[in-house]
Amino acid sequence: MPGDRRGASDPVTDVVSLTVPAGSAWNGVVELVLAGLGARLDLPYDRIDELQLATRTVLSDAVGPEVRLDASAGADDLEIRVGPLEAASAREPGRRRVLDTLADGFELDPSADGVTWAVLRFGRGGAR
Repeated sequence: MPGDRRGASDPVTDVVSLTVPAGSAWNGVVELVLAGLGARLDLPYDRIDELQLATRTVLSDAVGPEVRLDASAGADDLEIRVGPLEAASAREPGRRRVLDTLADGFELDPSADGVTWAVLRFGRGGAR
């Protein structure tokens, strides 16, 4: 870009945001976007599959008419934020075990306005 003074060592984070109607009918669209992002980031096929499965699991807790997904690609990892969610379902121990197994990191992020977001982190270095 003209006038861009960013140095080669400056960290860059790319963000892809997607808002879809809540409900399982739109999971395929979300998975397609995540597969494209994973391929663009050179993630191995098994990591893309884990990324899609973990995100689908979180999407089942969506509340409201729409659900938003923000995918941030950093130098070493990919962070997926999904919300708004029903916090009680997302805290179930069985679901937590599944998400901890699929993702390199999982946390629930309650915001000041009472909306809960799930944050999933996936390392870009390949399978764990």
